[in-house]
Order: sequence, then C-alpha cells, then structure tokens
Amino acid sequence: MTQPALREAILSLAHRYDFEAGHSLQDERLALRLFDEMAALGLHDLDETWDPDLDVAPRDLLSYAALLHDIGYWVSYFKHHKHAFKMILAQPIPGLSPRAQELVAHIARYHRASQPDPARHKQFAALAPADQALVTQLAAILRFVDGLDRTHTDAVADLRCELAGDRLNVTLLPGHGDEAERWAGQKKARWFEQVFGVAVVLR
Repeated sequence: MTQPALREAILSLAHRYDFEAGHSLQDERLALRLFDEMAALGLHDLDETWDPDLDVAPRDLLSYAALLHDIGYWVSYFKHHKHAFKMILAQPIPGLSPRAQELVAHIARYHRASQPDPARHKQFAALAPADQALVTQLAAILRFVDGLDRTHTDAVADLRCELAGDRLNVTLLPGHGDEAERWAGQKKARWFEQVFGVAVVLR
C-alpha cells in the first residue's frame, strides 16, 4: 500500500472513533515540522538509519501516531493514552505490518503521563532495544508538540529551530496569542530535553 493510501487507512480508523480532527492534524503538522528541523540540525538521523526490515519510515510512524494519539477519548478522557494504545492494536490496519502497528500504538501511548519504563511496562519491555529507542524519541517529539496545541486552537502556525550549543531555540510563529501553548510546550518539553540532550527555549 502506498504511503498516501496508508495515511487514509489511519484517518479512517481515527474517524471511526470521532477523533478531534483539528487538534490531531495540528499535532501531526507540528510534529513533522519539528522532526524535519531536528534532522537538519543533526539532532537525529532516524530516517537515514531506520531498519530496512521495518516497512514504515520513522517520520511516517510519527505522523500516524499523531493522528491517533487521542482516539482513546472515545472511551474516556481518564487514561485516554492507554485506551488509544489498546484501540490501535485492536485489529489489523490495512497496509501496516504488525511491528509498525505496535510501534504506532506505543508512540501514541506515551504522548502523555508516564515515560516508557521497561521495569514497569511489560509491553514496552518486550520491544527490541532499537524499537524501544525509536518509540522513546518519536514519543518525546509528539509529547512536546502536543503541548504546543494546548488550547486546540491552532495558535502556533509554524515553528523554526536553531541550535546554539546544547540549547535548542524553538521560535513559534506568529508569536502572539499562544501564551497557553508556550507554558504547556515548555512543560511537555522536559522529557524531550532528556531524550535529545538539549535545553529547549521557546521564543
């Protein structure tokens, strides 16, 4: 299945559970922008080093997880990240291998609340070490940008990144009317900072 067709299959699943399209599409857009900006700065090389046995590139895994991360609301807001994990795995997604589907589920699951911990999370511990690392990096990106749409109003139109030593300056555009996003983004960037070894400064 081609990438556009696979994305449509993901969207079909999201619509089945009445996802909030505006917020999820915004998170997807910002996540992919951040992924690309980080790659240009050398903060990751995920799409250059991804496992050829994995049929979906990391950037696309991030895209699909962003679209599906909140479908757990269909069950309950309480622990919706855990509900999303189970719902993504509930049945095969056409065009997505079982391994890729499991990675998407894990990325969505860790967009909020606890961070992945092999000692406490048996399903995460069962992943191969390389897949654990991939989930950790992509979920940290998704968690960060989820904060940048705190109000679900698309207040952040775009972002640009600049690396200054170990400081990642993230400029939010247009740069006004996004106070809640700046507060939530800085809070949700803490794990991202640990994972990528940078200090995030929102500008």
